[in-house]
Amino acid sequence: MRPAAYRIRRVFPLLALLSTAAALTSDSWGQEVRVSASDLKIEGVDGKKKIRVSLRLADAATVSVAAAKLQTVSGETVLPVTWKAFDSLQPANCAWLVVVDNSNPARQRTIAACADETRTFLKLLPKGDAVMIASLARDLVVVAPFGSTSSQQEAALAGMKADGDASLTTLIFQNVKHALGDHLARRDETRRCVVLLTDGKDETPGGPLRVTERRNELIAEAKRLGVAVHTLGFAEKATEANYFADLKELSVQTDGVHLPADVTSRRLPDDTWPTLIGAMHSGGTAVLDVSSLIEAAPVKLELTSESGRKASVAIPSDVVERVLHVDPPPALALQSTEPQSEDMSPMMPLWGWGVVGVVLLAVIALASRRNKTGTVVDTNKRASPVREEPVAAPKKPTPQPSASVVENTSVPPAYLELVDGKKTRHTVMAKGVKIGSGKHNDIVLKDDSVSETHCLITMTNGEWTIADLESANGLRVNGTYYHQASLNPGDEIELGEVKMRFVAE
Repeated sequence: MRPAAYRIRRVFPLLALLSTAAALTSDSWGQEVRVSASDLKIEGVDGKKKIRVSLRLADAATVSVAAAKLQTVSGETVLPVTWKAFDSLQPANCAWLVVVDNSNPARQRTIAACADETRTFLKLLPKGDAVMIASLARDLVVVAPFGSTSSQQEAALAGMKADGDASLTTLIFQNVKHALGDHLARRDETRRCVVLLTDGKDETPGGPLRVTERRNELIAEAKRLGVAVHTLGFAEKATEANYFADLKELSVQTDGVHLPADVTSRRLPDDTWPTLIGAMHSGGTAVLDVSSLIEAAPVKLELTSESGRKASVAIPSDVVERVLHVDPPPALALQSTEPQSEDMSPMMPLWGWGVVGVVLLAVIALASRRNKTGTVVDTNKRASPVREEPVAAPKKPTPQPSASVVENTSVPPAYLELVDGKKTRHTVMAKGVKIGSGKHNDIVLKDDSVSETHCLITMTNGEWTIADLESANGLRVNGTYYHQASLNPGDEIELGEVKMRFVAE
């Protein structure tokens, strides 16, 4: 269901469509190529007066020329640069999370088009890349996890239907944010991204301002994890293109690509998937030799693509300064080829070292003798409190409750008992359990009112606690909504429409 608040946002839809198209044209054909901020890394090469710049370009531009220069008082200086494209490095791979918005039963034609587009992408997927496919109605559901075979992926796409419930809200940005942590954060691939195929109608309760908050939270999380979010807009009508504004902002802020599908045919531009793959495999590493510089100054790295478009990276002068004054390796620093000056003290003869040794032995013996008599260190006075009490035989320590103890597997488990007539019990261990409707959870509750990852129960310092993981319908304990709460035996927990009783010994 699309709330009335969203109809307010449909102001001047034709102007919104034209501005979106103009922005896309500017991004696609402008002279400057954006450099992905989250993938940019500038560092010195160990022990050498060189600077390494690793980067990704925000579109499919292929670098043909790399040059570095700086402006000083004496004029412009060109520095030697070596360039290696990303695909020539090891490893050069990417993890893809493809999310198809299948909400609203009336969008079956669009969902089928999204499935066909995903098939086209899978045929072009570079060797070494990994892909996961998920559907998104009310919750995000993984239909083909990483490592799935081509036949499993095809079965997942063939079974993807517009089976969302129009009476339930679609939380696009919140679900994708959770998916970043649940599915992409721990991937080992060099680069990671999300491809979101959607109509852009996020229905977070609270209206447009709340939707913007959720979008910004997703942007912040994607930047933190270094994940690009590509958005592909599928509007049911031309007047709904204004919903793409949030999608385009999401892609711009995360160095992704935004492209809209044709409203009539539901097809994306022919070069969509080559563009996205090219963007995730673009860029590479440049190594700048600054050994010829006498003084530090800002350096500009310029990259030119095969089509003549340019990208640039500014290297601050303080980075150049640190590289110019890099310390030589320790082994070299200890060696000296300069002759010893005449005023330097001569080496001590062997008989001198003998005198020093005799003096040191005498000092040690005297100090030891004084300690025994108590003239220097009053050991009797310091030790007397200890001697007044008899030394008892050591006793076996009595275990005390502590964080280390509660994490031990010897702690009796607690239980969640469903209030369903059958009193079905789920075990809760002290190390913690995740609860939700998704299959990845420790306790899976198959109910539409339960979010994919709804809450977490753990034991901390001997106390059971439950925390809401930004679920759609919230968390209630004994009838009161909580973000986090302590649990006691007998407490009633409600996750959406599912009621449970907390049982602990």
